[in-house]
This record gives sequence, C-alpha cells and structure tokens, in this order.
Amino acid sequence: MNDPDLRQALEKIISPRILVVGDLMLDHYSWGEVDRISPEAPIPVMRVLREDQRLGGAGNVVMNLTALGAQVLVCGVTGKDETGNTILKLLSENEADHSGVIVAENFKSCLKHRMIAGQTHLLRMDIDPDPETPLPQKQLIDYLEQTIPSSDAVIVSDYGKGLLSPVILKAIADCGKKSGIPIVGDPRSTTNYSIYQDFTLIKPNRKEAEASVGFALKDRNDVLKAAEILQADVKLKYLVISLDQDGLLLFRSPQDYHFMAAETQQVFDIVGAGDSVSSMLTFMLAGKAKIEQAAYWAQLAASMEIQHVGVVSFTKNELLQRYDFGETSSKIMTPEQLCRSLPQELPVVFTNGFFDEISAGHLKFLHQLKTLKGFNVVAINSDKSITEQKGQPPLLNERERALLLSAIEAVDRVVIFNDPDASSLIRNIRPQMVVKGEHFRKKKLPEKEAIEETGAKLEYFPEY
Repeated sequence: MNDPDLRQALEKIISPRILVVGDLMLDHYSWGEVDRISPEAPIPVMRVLREDQRLGGAGNVVMNLTALGAQVLVCGVTGKDETGNTILKLLSENEADHSGVIVAENFKSCLKHRMIAGQTHLLRMDIDPDPETPLPQKQLIDYLEQTIPSSDAVIVSDYGKGLLSPVILKAIADCGKKSGIPIVGDPRSTTNYSIYQDFTLIKPNRKEAEASVGFALKDRNDVLKAAEILQADVKLKYLVISLDQDGLLLFRSPQDYHFMAAETQQVFDIVGAGDSVSSMLTFMLAGKAKIEQAAYWAQLAASMEIQHVGVVSFTKNELLQRYDFGETSSKIMTPEQLCRSLPQELPVVFTNGFFDEISAGHLKFLHQLKTLKGFNVVAINSDKSITEQKGQPPLLNERERALLLSAIEAVDRVVIFNDPDASSLIRNIRPQMVVKGEHFRKKKLPEKEAIEETGAKLEYFPEY
C-alpha cells in the first residue's frame, strides 16, 4: 500500500478508550506426556506436567488491545463459579476495566479445556452456558448506553454463546450511530447478518462468509460476490472479510474495494488471525485513522499472527518494527514476544554474545546446541549496546546478525537486547541451562547472579 502516512497513522495513536462487548471464555491448557494406555478403556493416560489458563473468546481481543496500549473496558457475563472468578482475575491482570461484566447467578461460564501431550492435542473439553439461561439484558443495555458515548470505538466479539441477542446488538448499533462512535463486529457463524444492521463494519472470516452466502469462496470473484451480497443484506459502511494466509478484502461497493495480501511467506497456525484483524481495525478506527490505513495494519497484524503457533498479541512497537524491516525469520523475536511464546514441553537453553564478527568458530559453537535436546535461544547485544561498550558500531548491524544466526538449524530463537549483559533477559526467560564458551570458565560472568537466582545449570562448550 503506497501511503506515506501509514507509519504515523499507527504511531500517533495513544491509549484510545475501547469497549469490548462479547462472549468471555477461559482457555485452560493441560500439558503432559503419555506413556501407557488405560486398563479401563483403549484410551491414552496423560500424566499432567503443567497447566495454564488464558483469556479466550472476547478475552483474546482484550489482550490484543491492551498489548497495543488501549484503555480497555469490558462488557459481558460470567457465572458465579471458579471459571468466572478466573476470567475476572485475568481481566484485572491485563488492566482491563471489567465493571461492565455482570456475574449472573445461574449462568455457566464458558470454558475450553485442551489436553496436549507433546505436540499432539488429545482432547478438547467444552463447558458452555445453557442457551435457555435468562440474561440480565436491561442491566447490560444500561451499561452500554452509559459507556458507548464516552468510548473512542466499540468492538463486538460474538461467538454465538447467547449473550449478544438481537436486542443487545440493536442497542449497541443505535447508541454508536447516535454518538458517532465506530462499531466493529466480529460476527458469529449465521445466515442472518442483518442482526448487525447499522454497525460501522463487520469482519466475517472466510468460513463465516461461506456459511452466510451458501457457496465456497474459492477465488477473488467468489469473495467479491459474497461481499456484495452481505453488504446489500446488512447495509454497512464497510465490510472486511479476513482470508487467513490470503490476506483480507476491504469492501465498500462493487466499484470500491481493496484486496490486501498477507505479508508473509511462512504460515504456521491461522488460529487467532481473525481476532488480530478485528482488534487492529478497532484500534485504528478509535485513533481516527482512515479505513484503508486500518485495513493495512490489520492485515499486517494477521500476517504476524499466522507466523506463530498459538495465539500471540503484539505491541505497537512490534508492529512498527515489522513495518520498518519487513518480514524476517519467524525465529527472530523481541524479548516480550519470546517470553510469551516459550514452549512448555522442552527445556530452554540460553546463550548470548555480541556475535559482531561471526566466524566459522561461532557456527561450530552454536551447532553444539543440538546435543542438548532443548529449545535453543541465542541473545545478541543490540548495535547501541555494542557501540557503548566498544566505542564503535559493529561491522554487521543487529538485523543482519540476527538473520545470520536464525539460519542455523540448531538455533530456535534469536532475540536482540539493549542492556550491557543478559542478566535481565535470563531473569525473565528463566532458562533451564545457560551455555558459555570454555574460555569463560575461569572468568567472572556478568550474568552469574542471574544464573544462580533462576537455578539454571551452567554448561561450557569447547570453542574453535
């Protein structure tokens, strides 16, 4: 997209006030290992090694927006149960205002429990609210009418769990229209998109659009045909169809539309791409960006998302860095990204250095990491850090050094840090093992205290 103001359009947005309305869920993960079959039935027995809980559904949108720096308010319903309490706790930890979340007596909170052995998903167990459970509609509408006029944008995250009735959706649309507040809808799978009448835009994904129009979206002509049908049915200002690895379509009319290709060559996992698109569209519109600028940053966020396994939220700086440098190896991460995406099933092995004059010796040293059978993280000092310590910039800049190291098979992640040494990074990552070259054995390591604090084992490799 040729727009000289693209970077500034994102950079200038500071802490917009965004209301998230939708189906709140808890994603519970149990990781473990399987080494036997149950004597009771022909099923695997998984020994649980670790458990984790994260916000899901509309909660994932909350995490995306808080990572971008938005001031987030949440409106939804949870039950008076352990799952509901955990959802509220996680919303608080993400610094989201959940005063609009109603704790309902007879409501069953939504839980998705995934059981994973190594890389294999064995089972997902879902607990959903009873669709017949009465919801406090008047209380919700009172909150919406009070909060929408003072918001910069609203995003409706509809997973079809019963919260977002036609009455609630109409109240949101009417209030947004009256107050001039953009309303973004991430719709449920339905054949009746007229329930989103008077939203600023809705963003179905490919599968949802296919379910609504009744035919497969095999090529751009099919996508345009579907967009025209949906636009006519719902009478929206804009329609965005997210197409995963194929990018997205921004549609105003049959004469005014833009296909935006995904900016990635690597696709690992499309989970979370749709939430990335809707979150980014809302953030940009809350900051008064043009719709074309919003769509560009939405597809870039989705392009970054599908390069990662699992659901990942990105900061504004991470998006700007991707814009500045273009696509690099998916192995190269910021310290924040790395901490959020470390694997649970493998020990983390850590090494660091300037790597400013990379030689065959460095490569042989790093190839030895394979022998440790862990997840190998290589941290390199930034150009700024090296210049401050050496008095001159490195021969290869930090991006070039990171790219070279990421090409080594034994290296799983490369991270760039600004501190003089890696102590802070070690404390945050908490590796199980730290590897140094043999010549460091008799030297005092600047990271010694951090290594001891985290309980990491220190290993020395021969150098060449």
